[in-house]
Amino acid sequence: MVRLECVPNISEGRRRDVIDACVEAASTRGVRVLDVSSDPDHNRTVLTLLGAGGDLVRAVTALAAAAIERIDVAGHSGVHPFLGALDVAPFVPLEAQQMPAAVDAALRAADELAPLDLPVFLYGEASSTPSRAVLADHRRGGLARLGERMASGEWLPDRGPNRLHTTAGAVCVGARPPLVAFNLLLDTDQIAAAKRIASALRESGGGLPGVRALGFFLESRGQAQVSVNLTDCDRTSLPDVVRRADELAAAAGVRVVETELVGLAPRRVLPEGGAEALRLPEFSERQILESHL
Repeated sequence: MVRLECVPNISEGRRRDVIDACVEAASTRGVRVLDVSSDPDHNRTVLTLLGAGGDLVRAVTALAAAAIERIDVAGHSGVHPFLGALDVAPFVPLEAQQMPAAVDAALRAADELAPLDLPVFLYGEASSTPSRAVLADHRRGGLARLGERMASGEWLPDRGPNRLHTTAGAVCVGARPPLVAFNLLLDTDQIAAAKRIASALRESGGGLPGVRALGFFLESRGQAQVSVNLTDCDRTSLPDVVRRADELAAAAGVRVVETELVGLAPRRVLPEGGAEALRLPEFSERQILESHL
């Protein structure tokens, strides 16, 4: 039996009753819920699930049904880009040679989610063509713009109806290698500084390989944040990200005061000195993926 990781994100990070109901729905037979990370400013919850492909498909389908029942994206507010109540559901191999199993699970999940009246967009290794592999391309312009792109025929779903669900939007389902979600908190409330740092950090802007980054303002903390996705830990390490962010922050006249790890990360991405070296004030051994295996 090949075990996979699945990291579904739902567009709710504030209402505890909704989050709990969705987590309970995902806790199906054969699936372990390894981690649940919620953020009120992003208004988003990231679940980390572990199980065989078929079991994970059932869990994601149950999670989608619970999210559709409780989350209306028409009234959604949060700094993180989103398209749906169940926003993304990536399947992640624990070893590189397991990617075909992750792709198979993603395709099966897409088949199960479409009957819930959800338009399903495939990305990553599960994408229908290389031109649709990048998640950000599906999100480009936001939810309303996606509806227009679908109506015009410019960007059609891979499964499901060619229209947005009236309350649950759309869902992106993919297969990808492990990704590390890592946030940098600045000692300023100026979102412009966060956006400049994020732009220079991003690979697409000539920054670090395998880095995607966005700048946000977190109202609940009164701080600006640089939110980083590290997609290739072999080319860029977390210490590389922190060092470069420090340089960029200094040039902008601000400082990176602390960081946070969202969800789980492979042990190999943590440096010697661990949490202290990365300025992680809150860190647990349970945030290391291997501690659950």
